[in-house]
Amino acid sequence: MNVTTEKLERFMHVLMYVFGLLLITEWLRPVDRLTDTGNIIIFILFLFYSLLLHYFRIHWSIRFILISAYIMISLQFLHSKEALYQLSWLKGFLADFKGNLGFIYDGNWELITNPFRTFLFFVLLWLVTYLIHYWVMVRQSIFFFFMLTVIFISVLDTFTPYAGDRAMIRIIIIGFLMLGLLSLLRLTIQERIKFPMASINKWILMLTGMILVSVLVGFAAPKLSPQWPDPVPYITSYSDKAVKEDGDSKRKSVGYDEDDSDLGGSIEPDSSIVFYNNASAGHYWKVENKNIYTGKGWVSIPETEFHTFSNGQDMATLDIYDVPELVRTEEMTAKVSMTESYSHILHPQSGYVKKIEGKNGQDFKYYQERDKFISEQGNGERLSMKEYELVYDMPSFDIAELRKVTEPDDSMDLLMEKNTQLPEGLPNRIFELASRLTRNETNWYDKAKAIEDYFDGAEFIYSKDDIPYPESNQDYVDQFLFETQIGYCDNFSTAMVVLLRAANIPARWVKGYTEGEKSILDGESVYKVTNNNAHSWVEVYFSGIGWIPLEPTKGFNGEVEFYDSELKQEAIKNPEETPNNEEQTKKETRELQDTPDRETQSSVKTGFGNINGFLKWSAITLSGALIFASIGYFLRRKWIPHLQILRYRKKTDAHFSTAYLILLKQLKRAGLVRPEGQTLREYAAYVDAVYATDEMSELTAGYELMIYRGDAEDGEWKHFQKGWESLMRKTSS
Repeated sequence: MNVTTEKLERFMHVLMYVFGLLLITEWLRPVDRLTDTGNIIIFILFLFYSLLLHYFRIHWSIRFILISAYIMISLQFLHSKEALYQLSWLKGFLADFKGNLGFIYDGNWELITNPFRTFLFFVLLWLVTYLIHYWVMVRQSIFFFFMLTVIFISVLDTFTPYAGDRAMIRIIIIGFLMLGLLSLLRLTIQERIKFPMASINKWILMLTGMILVSVLVGFAAPKLSPQWPDPVPYITSYSDKAVKEDGDSKRKSVGYDEDDSDLGGSIEPDSSIVFYNNASAGHYWKVENKNIYTGKGWVSIPETEFHTFSNGQDMATLDIYDVPELVRTEEMTAKVSMTESYSHILHPQSGYVKKIEGKNGQDFKYYQERDKFISEQGNGERLSMKEYELVYDMPSFDIAELRKVTEPDDSMDLLMEKNTQLPEGLPNRIFELASRLTRNETNWYDKAKAIEDYFDGAEFIYSKDDIPYPESNQDYVDQFLFETQIGYCDNFSTAMVVLLRAANIPARWVKGYTEGEKSILDGESVYKVTNNNAHSWVEVYFSGIGWIPLEPTKGFNGEVEFYDSELKQEAIKNPEETPNNEEQTKKETRELQDTPDRETQSSVKTGFGNINGFLKWSAITLSGALIFASIGYFLRRKWIPHLQILRYRKKTDAHFSTAYLILLKQLKRAGLVRPEGQTLREYAAYVDAVYATDEMSELTAGYELMIYRGDAEDGEWKHFQKGWESLMRKTSS
């Protein structure tokens, strides 16, 4: 049984639609992996649904209605708690869309809500399905889309945590099958060869076998090691939690964990939301601190002493701490809405908590050694509070006062003992490095800043991938400082604490969250904090002032306010010779620096995930530019004719021969390809038959007169202009 050309064309179109769907599915897999976008199956079904509408050539108006209905039902399912038949959800979405258009107009992209982002994502997918339809029906080739998919997965595999190994194998298998089958079908159609179905089946079987053998050989064959260094660590250098089981290193998602006794290893991103807060300004949020370093990680001695206070009680009555006179403060309030279940109370780093009030809170315990608040029920059991409000004093520190501290005072004996502890057998080169970094400084503040600044060196690289555990006889900090020099916040903060203690400066290790990103919750501007914002930093104790946060991790600034009273006094005395405020300058410089993989903002700020700082926005910009360029290129048949019509209307002296050649090129774009050897008159008759006109024949006759007889073109353009414009418009429809 021979297969007719018509059946082969239909089969080829179906085949390309299927391959296009498989390829675009590979674009969606990283979205599910890298972002907090759930229900990816809804988007895959949307792709299948859209391609079906294109394949059956449903009229564009009906197709628009059907696609709009699918999108609205999906939005209701994903973002509304109301039933579908209760149309009040539709009114809410329309109001939400109107507000988001205002955000876009004002340039406040970070305020766009999740429903609107989902809507934009559906629109983007619909445009992609149209491009696939264009490649299938007009170009009859999706090789360009195949190459774009390869490039897209390669970039994600290189610059994001997404592992594209399996995806690349799938894409190559799909691509080679697609190219082999389409080559056969295209050759069969062009040469009008009638193959028996059995022969086509044999071709498909042989092609599949060759590809599978090639893949197996690729897996089994020896492989060269990388021939050039990985560019990612170098790039991210200018911009956390692993566990070991049975002696093997396992990756674990980033986030808060009470156990910090075994630091090291790589970590996976996790964009799950932990809490929202409506603080007036972004700052770090503290969970607790730990002060015993073991050489492998941090532990805390169980505390038996604590302060108990009730919900809404003024903590000034507890004599827990007094705000030092040397510290300037500003009272602030913040409402915290938890999405994760924790019994600890998050509080601002370095802030002096004055009151905690929760809807379901009853009692609280404050462990002073760990600076940790715990919520409890009346029976003493821990309570996970979903919402509470904090009143606190946010401090700013005077550098001039900090520089006055050069040694511990008499009241600090116990504090020094606990916060200068180091394990026995700590390598001597750590002490030597601490001495070298601080030997030119006379006060604790400048010594601490010298150690903090040391980690800004180009030799230290921020990364969460390929981070080793220390060997059994190896110190965690020693490994980081002198061997790997690559790591994330735990590496940087622990190393700084150990160096400070080696210089006999009291310091402790702190863990919590960075400030998060701006978002909208129930119509209110808030900070959204995810597991990716989990972070650790350093606190140093200064007599008469208290614990001061410092930030050694590359790409982070700590969000702490410092000022220098001596500089202001000097400015009054010598206004023309005011020295620069070194601390403020450094802070401003850090704020201007790009943050390649910042834990505070490692998720994509579109609500779909977490692609990383500068690389993330570069990837988004590049992807957007590629998509719009591709759309413009593949829709050029529709817009180029109108552009050429406007262009030639302004040319009163235009040459008809040039315009005719432009028309031939546009006809080719429209799918009316002139076969090799066909005369212009035969081709013109074919075009007129397609468009039910005689304009092409008239234009061709005029063109032949000018070309073959050498007639002058003077005045000919006005005679043929109307017919030329008419045909140009028809090719764009």
